Amino acid sequence: MVKRDYIADIEKSLKEGKKPIEVLNVILGFLNFKSVEIRIYNILLKKPLTIKQLEEHLNLSERTIRKYIKRLDSEGFITKKVEQGKRLRYVYSAVPIRETWEKVKDKIERILIDITKVLETKTMSF
Repeated sequence: MVKRDYIADIEKSLKEGKKPIEVLNVILGFLNFKSVEIRIYNILLKKPLTIKQLEEHLNLSERTIRKYIKRLDSEGFITKKVEQGKRLRYVYSAVPIRETWEKVKDKIERILIDITKVLETKTMSF
């Protein structure tokens, strides 16, 4: 398996003047988000959708989409609201890019804090 150089990808995106969402997509990849999760986030940025509507966009099973939605929801990158129809259903929306960026930034900072703690613990034992 070939590892991607995400830092180089981010630098390249910035040099090429990519849109903020394109840079965020690279960073989400760096944080081990699957390409399908990133695609779902991008689709939901354009308009709110139900699971059934996402199935049509992605050509994936409901179960698979629910798995990815669960992670995006737990990370706070999407929101859901109940909509009344023939029966109740959830409609999912993406959190705005700026808000998502703040969550990503916090996640990166927590990772750095955890790494620092490990390094400090290891260096104290020498």
